[in-house]
Amino acid sequence: MKRGTFIAAALGLVGYLLTGLTVIQQDEVGVVRRLGAVLPEPWEPGLHWGLPWGLDRLDRLKPGQTRTLSVGARGAQGAPLAQAPSADAEDLLTGDLNLVSAQAIVQYRVLKPVDYLFATRSVDDALAAAAQAALTRALADRSIDDVLTTGRAEVADRMLHSLQGQADNEGLGVSIRAVRLGRAAPPMPVAPAFADAARARSDLRQAVTRAEEYAERARADAEGQAREISDRAAARFDRLVQVAKGEADRFTNVLVESRKSLAATRQRLYLETLATLLPRFNRKMIVAPGQDIDISLIADDNRAEPTPEPNRPQ
Repeated sequence: MKRGTFIAAALGLVGYLLTGLTVIQQDEVGVVRRLGAVLPEPWEPGLHWGLPWGLDRLDRLKPGQTRTLSVGARGAQGAPLAQAPSADAEDLLTGDLNLVSAQAIVQYRVLKPVDYLFATRSVDDALAAAAQAALTRALADRSIDDVLTTGRAEVADRMLHSLQGQADNEGLGVSIRAVRLGRAAPPMPVAPAFADAARARSDLRQAVTRAEEYAERARADAEGQAREISDRAAARFDRLVQVAKGEADRFTNVLVESRKSLAATRQRLYLETLATLLPRFNRKMIVAPGQDIDISLIADDNRAEPTPEPNRPQ
């Protein structure tokens, strides 16, 4: 009887001690509170043997998991601009003193498991409050047109840096992965007017785009025409230069030859001039009575030798 009781007690003790065996999965870490005190280093994935049940308390976290929270306007995410926000949406003040209903989506991961679990009662609630404050500050520096159109990325970027700084200062143990400005819309009473303004801005952007495309085409055409004119001018210049060089060479040759035989050159020039002028007069010349004319220069260069005069009778 006593032996059976001893065996049962021993088995119970072994079973109790085995409750200290814990398996941490690959995507988890374990934060252990031993007798109420938090161990400084979390347990990594694998098999661990701690104190039995009641002495150790284990909290499991997945640091690689991306968590999401939404702050700002309540309602469905991604609502179009023309769709008015719900009546219970919270309106925020922009830098140009307009009201806007905006929503921001924050994605974060656990960076320091111990800080995440024990820095405050609820890190998620503290992070949501910090994100709401960051959204309010970011919108206060932007006009409503920026918030609704081109400035959304800047608002989200400022929120991310502000939120990460506040989380670090408060030791929340999280890393802000991304901030995205979700739905942003004007208050319900003025939503139609803002929708009309948005359409007008869209039409303006399209008109500017078309004008820029036309200007680009016109510039390309003008450059092409300018190149064509320049090429033609360069080609004409080259031709004129070649012609001038040829004329200069010919004149140089004539000058050289004329210097060699000045009398022959004069005669040739004289003949060339007469050959040019005489056809205009149909080979008829009118001279004054009694004027002597030297016709020997008019004769053909290839004329036959003159026939000798017959002997006069003695």
